[in-house]
Amino acid sequence: MASNDILPTIKERNPVTQEAHRRQAFWQIYFPLILFGVLVIVAIVLAVLMSSQGVSKWADISLIYMISLAMVSFLIITVFLVISAIYTGKLLKATPYFFFTIQRYAFLIELRVKKAANVSVEPFLRINSFIAGARAIRRK
Repeated sequence: MASNDILPTIKERNPVTQEAHRRQAFWQIYFPLILFGVLVIVAIVLAVLMSSQGVSKWADISLIYMISLAMVSFLIITVFLVISAIYTGKLLKATPYFFFTIQRYAFLIELRVKKAANVSVEPFLRINSFIAGARAIRRK
């Protein structure tokens, strides 16, 4: 067996689908990134060239956007915490019954295991008690 038989063969890609993939990658990934980068650079240039009042206005607008985004995320977290607290309360109300049922079955299992253990040990206890009685009688 030659070493070429073991290695997997490399398949050539379809040139039509490869070109379509390149075209889609450019328009769906690279073009929006380039456009966003250009817009950021234009915004930075405008912010540098504006007067102090214009800069203050844009700073206020940016601050409002940042605070509103923080408020939305805090609102989502607060709603999640409230829902968690409500369902935790419901769970705490429901668990005593279920835990009592589980405890009851565990107690029944304990009783049956003890009974089975006593039944399985009883022959050995009888033999050992008979031997101990015979030794006591022999000593006297």
